[in-house]
Amino acid sequence: MHRRSGFTLVELLVVIAIIGVLVGLLLPAVQSAREAARRSSCTNNLKQIGLAVQNSHDTRNKFPEGRVRTEAKNTAAPWNTENISWMARILPYMEEGALYDAIDFEQSPGWGGVNAAVMKNKVAPFRCPSDGGQGKVAWVAPNGAKVRGGVPDVNRFGVGQTNYLANAGDALMLGTRARDNEARGVVFSHRIRASESGGPGKVDIASCTDGTSKTIWASEVVIGHPIILSNSSLRAFADWGSVSPTNNGCPTAGTPGTGGRQQIGASWFEGYFAQHIGFSTLMTPNSKLFDCAGNSNDLAVASRSKHPGLVNLVAIDGSVHSVQDSIDWFVWKNLGCKDDGEAASFDR
Repeated sequence: MHRRSGFTLVELLVVIAIIGVLVGLLLPAVQSAREAARRSSCTNNLKQIGLAVQNSHDTRNKFPEGRVRTEAKNTAAPWNTENISWMARILPYMEEGALYDAIDFEQSPGWGGVNAAVMKNKVAPFRCPSDGGQGKVAWVAPNGAKVRGGVPDVNRFGVGQTNYLANAGDALMLGTRARDNEARGVVFSHRIRASESGGPGKVDIASCTDGTSKTIWASEVVIGHPIILSNSSLRAFADWGSVSPTNNGCPTAGTPGTGGRQQIGASWFEGYFAQHIGFSTLMTPNSKLFDCAGNSNDLAVASRSKHPGLVNLVAIDGSVHSVQDSIDWFVWKNLGCKDDGEAASFDR
């Protein structure tokens, strides 16, 4: 008689155990490779945005406005006019000319008319693949409580979102007049007042005296990150000098807002809320402090990402950088201000 060869139960279990160990060793490497690919895609998006901003400047001799508000169109509530974000203004330079041509820049975004259809478009270069964009982001508040962010409007109205906001500088509010140096960063609220001669001014390369390679244009945010819907207690221009790495004037505890329209990154098109437009460098990347914003000009909002330990950004000159969360607060603050005389370096 010939004995039939085969595996014993013990041998089979040993083989399964070895396969399990190998899979366990391989899985982190696969996940790391996938994140590296997503991060590369993210930096490519920022490069596209940076080049589009440069081309826009070459055409218009100024950087795109954060938003426009014309007092003459609504003297009672000028903040309700136009409110279309800077991202819409660079579309022709991102091979999105047809989408740009569909926009009515004389109308508010609203939920009706041609702009309502435009804002539903998903513009790929405005989205980081590491962020699913579904909101309800889990986070630990400064007081140690576990909280979750709200759900952005994409889940209710199909609005196109963004993971990239422009640099509003070392400020807690959007400036309204660049000529008075209220625009600390590169974007501001372009409010056209009938009583003002000369308009609110503009931000251009010449006004970025610290250097285009040493000033941030845009960086990442996480869609639906927890935000308290109230103003910072240090929101006034005179109080910004009191802000520190551990105090931005936002609450240290509370329930994040859930209103879809008010979520960070909720829309690449709408510019009503400051968190639709920009972020503040008075808060370090992936800050441990709460983001907070109440009025439509307030933005105690940090740059944040889904990439562990860092954020990606693009400088005014179009160069892309990755900045660690541990960057010195003063350096980060200076990288956000275009003309404070402190030409900081991204390498510090």
